Amino acid sequence: YIAIYLLIRMFSVQLFFIIPVMDERDTLQELTEGILEHAHDHDAQILYINDGSSDGSGDELDRIAREYEYVQVIHFPKNRGKSAALVEGLVIAQGDVVFMMDSDLQDDPKEIPSFLVKLNEGYDLVCGWKVVRHDPIDKTFPSKVYNGFVTKLFGLDLHDINCGFKAMTLEVAKSLKLKHDYHRLIPVLVKLSGFRITEIPVQHHERRYGHSKYGMSRIWHGLRDVFRVWRESKRND
Repeated sequence: YIAIYLLIRMFSVQLFFIIPVMDERDTLQELTEGILEHAHDHDAQILYINDGSSDGSGDELDRIAREYEYVQVIHFPKNRGKSAALVEGLVIAQGDVVFMMDSDLQDDPKEIPSFLVKLNEGYDLVCGWKVVRHDPIDKTFPSKVYNGFVTKLFGLDLHDINCGFKAMTLEVAKSLKLKHDYHRLIPVLVKLSGFRITEIPVQHHERRYGHSKYGMSRIWHGLRDVFRVWRESKRND
């Protein structure tokens, strides 16, 4: 990490973090501190999108925004879903590198320098790959099947299509059109636009607070969107 830190300091960039939040009050202070710590000397801006939380996350985010000048908050009055939250963030995104992260602390901010090093090799999108995933089997098994199907269908050399931890250039971020629930297919959309994609292994932690917001219905929504994107890609050939 010392070598990575020294390398990152040589190429200071502006980082913009887009983080949807749905009932994750207990993670938000630690997540904010972790991002600002591991962004090192970069100019980091954090945008939290409160997606209709009902557990006090909204009040906690407002408190954090008052404490840290680098934090902004957008509140949705009701739950609109992850894609809608990311779309809101992409409109506002600025700087050099845009990160997407989940807010549950299963993504570890200490991975931020590794994403930046990989982007500096000339890639446009770097995806996280949860090599060891700490989730129940009703999430991991369908995800493994989904990843295999999508990578084969679109010819992607990735292991983890739907990892929420990603870093991309601002150009890639502004090119994304995330209708429906297309947040699951960001690597596919980026590849179809002709950008360079890779992945890095990232540490995935067990959930310490709250519970997962996704049920079995996400499988059917995910497959529906896969075929939507596939049809769109064929029409554009």
